[in-house]
Amino acid sequence: MADPVAASGAASLFHAGTVLRPPRPSLLDAVAHSAVLRALAAWHDNGGGQPPLLLDGTAGNGHDCLFLARQAPAGSLLLALDIQEAALQASRARLEQAGMAVRCCASAAAACALPPLPSHTTDIRLVLHSHAALPELLDALPEADRQRPLLAGIFNFGYLPGTDKRCTTTTAGSLAAVDALLERLAPQGCLSLHCYTGHEGGAAEEAALVQRLARLEPRRWRVLHCRDANRETHGESILLAERLPVRQR
Repeated sequence: MADPVAASGAASLFHAGTVLRPPRPSLLDAVAHSAVLRALAAWHDNGGGQPPLLLDGTAGNGHDCLFLARQAPAGSLLLALDIQEAALQASRARLEQAGMAVRCCASAAAACALPPLPSHTTDIRLVLHSHAALPELLDALPEADRQRPLLAGIFNFGYLPGTDKRCTTTTAGSLAAVDALLERLAPQGCLSLHCYTGHEGGAAEEAALVQRLARLEPRRWRVLHCRDANRETHGESILLAERLPVRQR
């Protein structure tokens, strides 16, 4: 009898001798990852072309970064940012354990000065940089990288689990980062915002982000808001913004 795991194509996700399978994503993370896969599928169905730019705006412990690295088309540029060195160290360890080559950068300037890798290689750069200053980083990229289509941006707004809960994202910084990506997102690209509200300022941050995306022109954007319905406190939500393809007149 055929191995049902191998038959499903999932065998590569299992690691003999260690854990049986990778950590199961939360339901909201699964929704976000599905939106990213949708954007990448659209890029492929439209003929591919120039390898895209993918962004993890809050690297955290590296779960989303690893997901993006595994899905990135050959030749892509993947930028993962965090303001905490502990987050970048955790992300690097997670990626390297999965066999990914990573370049770590102590600043945005260092990230932008790195030489390009061979065209068949996914360029993964972990950058010690705040997502609040994302516009400066994107503007400083070499011209060739600025021309890449931005297909996906993922954020987790809150604090790094297991660390000082006083070090959190802020409403002003998160809005600045989101606005920077909304300006640059390619048609059929997606933006995922995972909002945590179990810290001071979290609920206000979520409300501001909801309000910002709700103002997007419906003929150009599709915006979804998926949140906990049975938690009065410490709830989570995912905001998804998909840029609609340009309609031919």
